[in-house]
Amino acid sequence: MTAAESSGGQASWGGQNAGGADSAAGDKKDLPKLVTLAVLHMAQYFPIAFTGVALPFMFRQQGMPLEMLWLLALPNMPRLFKFLMALVVDNYGSARFGRRKSWIVPCTMIGAATYASLAFVEPTLELVHIMVAILVVNAFVMGAQDIAVDAYAAESMTDAERPVGTALINLLGGVASVLSTAAIVLVDVLGWSTTMFASAFLLVVAAAPAMIRKEPPPPAASAAREARGERPSLIRALVRSDSWFILPFMFAFGFGPHFFLTILGPFWADQGLTLAQYGILAPVASVCGGILAATATPWLIARIGMARTATIGLAILPLEAAVYVYFDALAQLPMLATLTATIALLSFATAIFNYTVTISRFRWVSKAQAGTDYSLQSSFWNLGVWAGGSAAGFVAAFFGYAWFFPIAALLTIIGGVYYVTQFDRIEALVLAREAQELAQEESQPSGERALENAR
Repeated sequence: MTAAESSGGQASWGGQNAGGADSAAGDKKDLPKLVTLAVLHMAQYFPIAFTGVALPFMFRQQGMPLEMLWLLALPNMPRLFKFLMALVVDNYGSARFGRRKSWIVPCTMIGAATYASLAFVEPTLELVHIMVAILVVNAFVMGAQDIAVDAYAAESMTDAERPVGTALINLLGGVASVLSTAAIVLVDVLGWSTTMFASAFLLVVAAAPAMIRKEPPPPAASAAREARGERPSLIRALVRSDSWFILPFMFAFGFGPHFFLTILGPFWADQGLTLAQYGILAPVASVCGGILAATATPWLIARIGMARTATIGLAILPLEAAVYVYFDALAQLPMLATLTATIALLSFATAIFNYTVTISRFRWVSKAQAGTDYSLQSSFWNLGVWAGGSAAGFVAAFFGYAWFFPIAALLTIIGGVYYVTQFDRIEALVLAREAQELAQEESQPSGERALENAR
């Protein structure tokens, strides 16, 4: 039995005194805040999802070899260096305007402008290098926004809010993926330029609630660190004992799932789906699976704990691989409605694992330096994403789809088993670290605490 399960799935990841930030929160949930955070994550997921899902399908239709898919993984590379960018984002920002909003607002506007510039580059194989270059620049800008957004969420969500808040974040992230995939259908209807301008506008609209809403004050652990004259430290995050277990897992969590996802668009293109059919299959399956997972995951965690909830999703991965191998062997695919329903159910089951891990990620970061901590995790995750996205095309081309999908399932399961078996150990280390941060906060002179609270 895990530490979470020993107290009804609540103890180790839902302690009310963690970091001193949640003691007064109890079980009360600020739903407008959670929705705002979820919509903000949707805004940042949109361009990433378009790059990772829609473009491989479009370029595969134009004849891009599977061995060239690594080119479309290049926009993920700037995110490997988020841990360096986080030191700047965590250290600088206007307290009056909002430390996180100081980055969210300008990065959103610049990112939208950069994304809109794609309207002037036709998505052809001849211009693919220019498009990738634009997306790399955009990735740097949105990487800084991503750091601020993740720190905002990690700092402001209480332990009671985290399961529901993270489920909403994942759900609307899935909606962003749906919208980005559906955008390839709009290309046929509205044209490439109009679709890109509309997409850039959507990016700004989705981020607007967070840009308008007043930012909450920094958490007590962060205020205590600043009162001691300490700055966020990358070294401190790297040498902590919990990081020795978390960071290797984050690489595996990025590699396995993205290794699988990279090939889905080219796979469906090779099965003969049209743009319109893919634009129906991917969005509907993603939305239905995401809604079910966002509803079921917090419910399951409250009843059986996080480790067992993650195991449910992992157990479906071999079946998912078998279904894709079966589709590859068919002379003709099933009706689109049957196909969509099948993929939606598989997406629901496997998303349970992804949602559970994301809840853990917000739980694992230190409230004293949330941006640096989360970004360090994200850098290892993005290293896995880049490596998985770069390797997938070569493996699929060499082994064929019949072997690729079982290999992808096995790689994801390996990372998942690590998460389940090391869950207790990581949670114990995180609780010990938070107890130390709480002790440091309480040892701060009362005058300094009052000054920080006044600020």
